[in-house]
Amino acid sequence: MLHGQVKKALRFVDNTNDINGKHDITTDIKKKLKEKHPKAAELKQSAIIDEPETKTERVIFENITQGEIASNAKNSSGSGGQTQIDMGTWREMICPKSYGTHSQNLADEIATLAMHLATDTIPHDYVSTLLTCRLVPLKKKDNGIRPVGVGECL
Repeated sequence: MLHGQVKKALRFVDNTNDINGKHDITTDIKKKLKEKHPKAAELKQSAIIDEPETKTERVIFENITQGEIASNAKNSSGSGGQTQIDMGTWREMICPKSYGTHSQNLADEIATLAMHLATDTIPHDYVSTLLTCRLVPLKKKDNGIRPVGVGECL
């Protein structure tokens, strides 16, 4: 699970654990997952910082380049979140051996995205897919549900 590989992790679950596989997504399972999801708390005004925004210097992040993205992709692993694009697929798309200049262009755009995320104020709606997760309903031995969130590996 730590590497985001749900299927492989389930193979290693032994009989001393209460997990017994993965539920199929049905209407009943969706209903049970919604019941387990905590209700959002009301916004507390004391939690809002009412100060001018501090601008981050872009120069700090200049080493986030196409080459760094491709290099890090080679050493990363993980399952896909909402998009269900796992790190193996990203690696295939990003590393230059696969698609040549298209791979380099994609890695360059990901580097640009990373720099913007690190230095700019971006509306939540623009990056909501990167911030959400996919719920995987693991099956307990008593046929109960243990929800596990799988985040986006990008």
